[in-house]
Amino acid sequence: MIAEKLNTKALLMSIDHTTSSFLDLASSFSQEDINKIPFENSWTGAQVAEHVTRSNIGIIKSLRQQGKTASRAVDEGVQRLRDVFLNFEKKLQSPQFILPTRNIYDREWVITHLKTSIVELRDTAENVSYHEAIDHPIFGQVTKYELLHFVIYHTQRHIHQLKNISLRIETRKPLEDRKVILLIHTSLDDFVAGANGETGWITIDDEIFKDSNALANTADIALYGRATFQMMESYWPSVLTNSNSTPAELEHAIWMEQVRKIVFSTSLESVEWNNTTLIKENIEEEMIRLKQQPGRSMIIFGSPRLAHNFMERGLIDYFRINLNPVVLGKGIPLFKNADERIHLRLLQSKTFNSGVVGLLYEKKLTKPIMSQKTF
Repeated sequence: MIAEKLNTKALLMSIDHTTSSFLDLASSFSQEDINKIPFENSWTGAQVAEHVTRSNIGIIKSLRQQGKTASRAVDEGVQRLRDVFLNFEKKLQSPQFILPTRNIYDREWVITHLKTSIVELRDTAENVSYHEAIDHPIFGQVTKYELLHFVIYHTQRHIHQLKNISLRIETRKPLEDRKVILLIHTSLDDFVAGANGETGWITIDDEIFKDSNALANTADIALYGRATFQMMESYWPSVLTNSNSTPAELEHAIWMEQVRKIVFSTSLESVEWNNTTLIKENIEEEMIRLKQQPGRSMIIFGSPRLAHNFMERGLIDYFRINLNPVVLGKGIPLFKNADERIHLRLLQSKTFNSGVVGLLYEKKLTKPIMSQKTF
């Protein structure tokens, strides 16, 4: 691989976003909560933060070592790192030198040291030769380009862990069933796609994209039908290495890598995207089981046929509809085959600069759980 082909801009943006997301999440813990043990034999939030800090310091030292130009593709090991660290089902053993050092921490000490390590890491990352390879005590021969991808995937793994710790602390209160939110774009005449499935009429600008990201961040499971899933799988992983990706796109791409994804399909035989589960039958039973598990909301992204299937079974609790100022005349309707009346309560509405109107409806007879902060 030659230097011109390295997407260093996208790499640095991804490091920025991932490390700042981890810092924001760690900073959201109170002094009391950051030292709470969420599960038996689990680290606390403070211990996770110190572990990431110590890891950052180790990577900084490695990046500053004198290396030699790699005799192989400098990104050869990136996919393997991604597969290992973003497989949240597999437990990994950390090396001794980056393990947490204590049980109780001062929150300000934790956050200050974490922030310092992130700033120093970012400064170092901007001034290294990505094509150099070094001998590392854990990875063996590794390029500095691969080490920086380790930072991204390792930090993303611990973002996932911190979210689980936070959720566990929150859900020590009496639990409610998880809610299912449908996030979908429609025309004024209730079509979610044209007659041939076309969606080019949908407005998704920076304002709408940021709004959708905010909603996505309230959920920990993404639900898809086959067609939408395959479209997402073919696009979002590439955003992480695209130098033209915007900060909002990178944010969602990272979220997509971390979130648990469930695809409902009778035709797919297997799924390869990390953290993805395939459900081929017993949809209603599986969803009832998922709704009863501790966790945040579950979001259906588009997926009209899946939405129709869920509506028939009464599985959708909230309808988040972006109403586009366009009339299609014909196409695929949102409320297809709606044989029974669905009573909805309008919770919120907002008008975007593009003229799109965002509507949040709750299915009546369910207890409201969303607030203006999550819209």
